[in-house]
Amino acid sequence: MTARRRDEVLQDVPISVSALSGDQLQQAGVTDVQGLQYRTPSLSITSAQSQRNTVAFAIRGQRTQETQLFTDPPVGTYFAEVVQPRPYGFGNTLFDLESVQVLKGVQGTLFGRNMTGGAVLVEPRHPEMGVFSGEIRAQYGNYDMHDITGSVNIPAGDMLAFRLAGKTRERDGWAHDVGSGLDLDNQNYDAFRVSALFEPTPDIQSLTVFDWFKSSENGTASFLTTAVFPSLLSNYETLRSFGLIDTNIPAQFAEAQQLFRDRRFTLNSGSGNGSNLDVFGLPFEKIKNWGITNKTTWQLSDTLTLKNIFGYRKQRRDIVQDYDGIPAFLIAPYQFARTRNISEELQLQAKAFDNRLDLILGAYYFEEKGIDGSRANTLPELNIIGAGLNARTTDATLFVTANPGRGYSRTAAGFIAGTFKVTDQLSLSGGLRYNYDKRKITVSPSRPNFVNADGSVGLCSFDTDTATAGLQTVPFDECFFTNQKTFKEWTYDATIQYEPSDAVTLYASYRHGFRAGGFSTRATNFVTLRPFLPEFVDEYEIGMKTDTPLGAGRLTTSTALFRQDGSDVQKQRATFVDGNVFTVVDNTAKQRNIGGEFEATFNTDTFSLTGFYSYTKVKILEGAVTSTIGLPEIAQRGTPRHQLGATAIISPPISEDVGKLNVIANYTWRSKIYLDDFELQGKQPAYSLVNLRAELNNVGGTGASVAAFVNNALDETYRIGVLGLIAEGLGFQNSVYGEPRTYGIEVGYKF
Repeated sequence: MTARRRDEVLQDVPISVSALSGDQLQQAGVTDVQGLQYRTPSLSITSAQSQRNTVAFAIRGQRTQETQLFTDPPVGTYFAEVVQPRPYGFGNTLFDLESVQVLKGVQGTLFGRNMTGGAVLVEPRHPEMGVFSGEIRAQYGNYDMHDITGSVNIPAGDMLAFRLAGKTRERDGWAHDVGSGLDLDNQNYDAFRVSALFEPTPDIQSLTVFDWFKSSENGTASFLTTAVFPSLLSNYETLRSFGLIDTNIPAQFAEAQQLFRDRRFTLNSGSGNGSNLDVFGLPFEKIKNWGITNKTTWQLSDTLTLKNIFGYRKQRRDIVQDYDGIPAFLIAPYQFARTRNISEELQLQAKAFDNRLDLILGAYYFEEKGIDGSRANTLPELNIIGAGLNARTTDATLFVTANPGRGYSRTAAGFIAGTFKVTDQLSLSGGLRYNYDKRKITVSPSRPNFVNADGSVGLCSFDTDTATAGLQTVPFDECFFTNQKTFKEWTYDATIQYEPSDAVTLYASYRHGFRAGGFSTRATNFVTLRPFLPEFVDEYEIGMKTDTPLGAGRLTTSTALFRQDGSDVQKQRATFVDGNVFTVVDNTAKQRNIGGEFEATFNTDTFSLTGFYSYTKVKILEGAVTSTIGLPEIAQRGTPRHQLGATAIISPPISEDVGKLNVIANYTWRSKIYLDDFELQGKQPAYSLVNLRAELNNVGGTGASVAAFVNNALDETYRIGVLGLIAEGLGFQNSVYGEPRTYGIEVGYKF
């Protein structure tokens, strides 16, 4: 594993980390990051508000709600050692892998974009020299799911090898919209990688990976699960009582509840109905994500190694979604992002003092540019009536709001980290990093189709003077407002490690982490255009790892206890301003996260059992806020206090002429989880999931395999995200649900 940017044995590393090989992931049937969390302590993955394919990672209570361009996530996602700050489609690319590693806690020294919560490292499988081999697997399951995954390794002489891997998947949606006729939560994506390994000399190795992902789907079903009166929704009833509109929110909410009761995951939305209120048409979600990575290592001598890591990535995302899931048009935005990033990291790895000292010196640069924004059709009937127009005939396009934010983020850093073995049993580790971050943003909030009194089209909605009543703004063609800020900070860590025997590792560590400040891309005035503050986290951790024989097998354990003291903790919150819903970022003055993780694995030749338990408690010490309508902040959002899980693999001895049989059972349970930072209606009660798989590999010695699987075998109904707007005064909350029971068969062939 490479948690400290060099190859080490997992049980010897003084860090809380969970690692799964590509073969283990395949055997367990893990094909996306949602499945990964059920096998990893402290990791919780929910949807980013109401969008399933944009996931929010949480580790030790640190979580990001929305992947805005100028907000760095506290949990970093890395592919081939290169960060992906906007993980669009990232969750569906867990195929043909070397490993997945989940690092818990502050990553403030060795990783490029400082992570105060942790990091998820995905390493693709490398080409092999001199070996021609391959594999193909095909699945078919309910909801007409069909999936084909394959890879081939091709040697090209003594110095070059290629590896091609790809995946295509289609599945009907399990949520049905009777209004549009669409099946939502469907899957339709393709991905592939081309990797080249070049070894011109025994001392030089260069790995280049090109990866590509594209999806075109109907998007996520968002179900109206709570409606509260009195609230802003009450205005609809008032207007209906005067005969100005026909929309009956209470009746539509009652219908939504009945539809869900009659047939789970059924809704009736207004999207695509062609009315004057239908601005963006039928919902869709399209993602394109491709990148190039190169890792070149040059062993200069027995004690010096030079390593360079380069990455380039370009991403595009377009989403139209009906957030409310009823015939009325409450919130129906079109969201878009166009980003490209480039990273460069140079490392010098050294050994000294008879190999007692391992040292890494490095320099790092990262740049991300792009545009991130939305066009929103929010409460169109209220806007139309407010302008004195007819809500039954006026085109709602006139009142669409646009909130694009464009600019760049640049990071430069230098770092040094090392481990010194004082004795064969005692080691000291430490690291120091200097971070320089610069952010620049330009926002242009507007109503681009609004017709002004003088007949001109377009209204700038940036309020230049919030102290004066009404909108004080500038001409539409001058609607560009810019801000920039530079952030600098030293981060560091120190660890003492003691190994009383080959079977036991004890450690204690301290880490100081930093997450640069930034800007809210949805700013609509000079107050919200101010930069939010950088976040600082001081983490204290003690841990123990063991590796001992037990009976006919071997038992490995990993235990860690932690405390994180955070200041100016960055929080993303939905807010309602001037008739529109935005996500803004603010800071919590002081917050403390405490908890622990335990993970154990017992292996024999015919049986394997892995279990885990984690505990996380988040407490706001200073700076808790209240919502617009006075609701108190819920500190622990997106993270259950308790998580536990177990995976058992039984491999009964059978004749090799038949094949190798594996029976896999996975169980996970998590306590209640609050999916909104204010609203108790966003509480998901405790739930458990069971996943099962049986496979027969190398059937008759032919390389063929067959398998059957079922996920969510008990068909649990549970939520993984909410868009809560009760606290902002709008009066409703929508929910995104986890997948129902899915099952299928799989056939494969290795050569």
